[in-house]
Amino acid sequence: MSPQETSRPRLAAGTRSSWAIARIFLLTQMVIVVVVCASVGALLYWQIQDSAREQASEITRAESATLAHDPFVVENIASGHPTDRLQPYVKDVLSNSSVSFITIMSPDGIRYTHPTEDKIGQHYIGDISRAQHGETMTVEEEGSLGVSMRTITPIRDDDGSIIGLVSTGVTISEIAAVARNGVPAVAMIAGLLLLTTTFTTLLLYRYLNRATLGYSRDDILKSEATRSMAAMLRTQNHEHRNRMHTVLSLLDLGRLDDARNFAREDLASSEQNEVHWGNYKQLPGVTALLAGKKTEAEERRIDLGLKIEGEWSGIPLSEVELVSVVSNLVDNAMDAVADAPEPREVEVDLAETHEGWEIVVADTGPGVSGEDERKVFEWGYSTKPSGSEGRGVGLALVRDTLLRHGGSIEVLSDGGSVFTARIPRPRKEIR
Repeated sequence: MSPQETSRPRLAAGTRSSWAIARIFLLTQMVIVVVVCASVGALLYWQIQDSAREQASEITRAESATLAHDPFVVENIASGHPTDRLQPYVKDVLSNSSVSFITIMSPDGIRYTHPTEDKIGQHYIGDISRAQHGETMTVEEEGSLGVSMRTITPIRDDDGSIIGLVSTGVTISEIAAVARNGVPAVAMIAGLLLLTTTFTTLLLYRYLNRATLGYSRDDILKSEATRSMAAMLRTQNHEHRNRMHTVLSLLDLGRLDDARNFAREDLASSEQNEVHWGNYKQLPGVTALLAGKKTEAEERRIDLGLKIEGEWSGIPLSEVELVSVVSNLVDNAMDAVADAPEPREVEVDLAETHEGWEIVVADTGPGVSGEDERKVFEWGYSTKPSGSEGRGVGLALVRDTLLRHGGSIEVLSDGGSVFTARIPRPRKEIR
């Protein structure tokens, strides 16, 4: 068996979930990526349309202003038969212009020219009120050629009197055609964005899959709880075996009184160190876990203080989830003080409040730096040495477990670290 295989957490056969954490991350990220890329594509297309409308507005303004000041137009409007000369002139201008139509009309809106000659002499369709009062107006409205972006400008004689109006416009269908010409560019940009983000997501998926060993959240929770219980039992078994060997050795040497005194002192020490926190039958796993952690702390020469207040009934976390949260926080604290100078202390305080429940784990270790405070709960991030067991998993698992139940966790450092986990009480229980 290879070293990698021996260091891999063992789970019961068949427990690996098809919905592993890494796979859930991948699917979630891909949905987000597709939505974002589609949104970016839609935004770019909308911007192209908006730009096309703005361009159409500028073109019609320039064309209307040019025609309104054209001496040929001004001269022939004042003549008795403006259509005879203006209609062919406008057709020639239109053939060399970017606008869809040019209509010259009387101040009352009677057409002198129109792309469809049958409509000459009829009333112009659309609002011309501001132009009749001397303003240039640009509007988007429906006319005889459909919806268009149009600019209407008054035509004045040498005295400044309004003798006619000129309307130039670009139909919305032509604006849409311009926008459609930009679709390939939009598609290319969205495609490149999709390709880049997909590649990045796949890299993150591979990293997360390695960090979580391909297991689901429940698998890891059970594995963490089982690992903690196993470590506790190994520690207790080791201590018990050492004490039994001592008693047997004293008996073999015939030192009955010494054996009896050692047994009494050991019992008194065990009773002194026993965790007394009342009747917590609803939390047998946590009770057993903390009792084992007390023994483990003694073996590692760590002063572990434990305190539980409240009934802890109705907590939304399952027993396995709660054991995993407490175990990871306590393990993290004991690892932090393991190589620290004296005093090596860890305080665990479990309290029930009106709002919910709090798990506070404080240690006298080196603390967590400001940058690490922001990253310490991320998957795969760890301040432990490379190669350490469970590196970059425990605190991330704690955070995700709490978030699923509306809880939170924070860390403060001031001569050590203080991790505070909060689990809110279900709304129906808050009075």
